[in-house]
Parts: sequence; C-alpha cells; structure tokens
Amino acid sequence: MVSLLESAYMAVAFVVFVIVVAIGGNVLTSVQSTQLVTATVYNATLTCTQAFAAGIVSANCSTVASNATASGLTGITNLASQSGTIGTILGAVIIIGLLLGAFIMGRRE
Repeated sequence: MVSLLESAYMAVAFVVFVIVVAIGGNVLTSVQSTQLVTATVYNATLTCTQAFAAGIVSANCSTVASNATASGLTGITNLASQSGTIGTILGAVIIIGLLLGAFIMGRRE
C-alpha cells in the first residue's frame, strides 16, 4: 500500500531526479563545449563537429576528456528520454497503491 505521504515523497523524488538530470546535462554540455574548440578558419572558431564537416582534421577532437563528456551526454540523454516512462510507472504505482489502500481500509470497517 502507498499512503498519501509516501506518494508525495515519490513525486518530490521524481522532480528532484529530473532536475538533477537536467543540471547534469547542462554541466556536461558546458564542459564539452570548452573542450571542443579546435580550429580557427576565417576568424571563426570551430568546434570538432564543424571542423569535421568542413574537412579540417583536428588533433584535439579525440581526447579522453572529450570522449568522456560525449559518453556522459549520451548516458544523460538516454536517461532523460526515459524519464517520461519512469514518471508514468511511478504515477501508476501511486494510483494503484492508493486504490488498494482504500479497498483494504474499506474492508476493515
């Protein structure tokens, strides 16, 4: 059974989870954007993606730090894309728990 207080805790925990994922993604994006500045062409600073698209080979695009932040962003993206499913399951658990709790309390009286 799930009580109203426990369901409120679950809802707050889910909100905190989403905020932490969003902040983590923002931090990783900021860190990665500072690592990827590689080449200057026509007074414009390019990132690795732009340099590769322009055909410029850059030695700074495959550093361990750059690869780690890219993998971290992939993981955060996967986790964030599943937060809707997690929220739906959490909502269903709360509703089913509250309904079961109401039926059990109704039978005791």
